Amino acid sequence: MSRVLGLDWGTRRIGVAISDEARRLAVGLAVWPADESSFSLLLAKTIREDDITLIVVGLPVSLKGEEGASAAAARKFAERVAQTGVPVELHDERFTSYSASTALSQIGISQRKQRGKLDMAAAVMLLQSFLDERNRT
Repeated sequence: MSRVLGLDWGTRRIGVAISDEARRLAVGLAVWPADESSFSLLLAKTIREDDITLIVVGLPVSLKGEEGASAAAARKFAERVAQTGVPVELHDERFTSYSASTALSQIGISQRKQRGKLDMAAAVMLLQSFLDERNRT
């Protein structure tokens, strides 16, 4: 079976997670720069080398489930990602950054040292949530 890539988009950095081949477990892969040229090269290489057949992009919505400017930006990002030819799905990312920060704090990583790690941890939580939801149905 092929793998799923999870992307937690941000204006400066993109957290990246990847599933196992059985699509049951998400693990952190990297934190990529958000600039278009660097990101596009890294994405194309990962799709090719890791047999990615689905990409999940986090959709930031409010606690009430409403979409704002951040969600609109994430949708535009997902459209750019879809230009690779790989199917893209949006997935609610409520609480992923908060949960990731809490988890990193619990293992002793200070807020200051979380900056780069937080993006990847949020991508893992996003992708794991997506995989769990898919495997339940």
